[in-house]
Amino acid sequence: MVAGGIAFELFLVAAITILISGRLTSRRATLTALTLLPPSLWLLVLAEITQSLPLVLLSAAAGGIAGGLGYRGSLEVINRIAPADRRGEVVSSYLIALFAGNSVPVIGIGLLSAATGSVFAHTTFAAVITVLAGIAMLTGIKFAPNGKFVT
Repeated sequence: MVAGGIAFELFLVAAITILISGRLTSRRATLTALTLLPPSLWLLVLAEITQSLPLVLLSAAAGGIAGGLGYRGSLEVINRIAPADRRGEVVSSYLIALFAGNSVPVIGIGLLSAATGSVFAHTTFAAVITVLAGIAMLTGIKFAPNGKFVT
């Protein structure tokens, strides 16, 4: 029941974030999401280590904001760049990639947890996502919105 409530919180915060962040550009939304994602994961690792429900709730809220901004920002870009006559196909492909991107790490964490323990698996996951978010953020900062390289 508690796990369901935490998942509900995460998705509720994400939905509210999507609804209220319409004034942000897709670039700003995506970069903000990439900034918030690592702290939300590290809060979750800390919550597991300290067995703190308030930290889990804080992590879920931060993760919900990051997820909502990332989803809204990236979907806005997909809709903008997709040819009008292929938009449905492109958005469908995007959603498949999005859901696979959410599912595959969960399976990996489960396998790693079984082999090494949950704290190690979650810490490894947080570290990998932190590196990937950092690379994505640097790439987003390095390239101007018009697609030209910025030094």
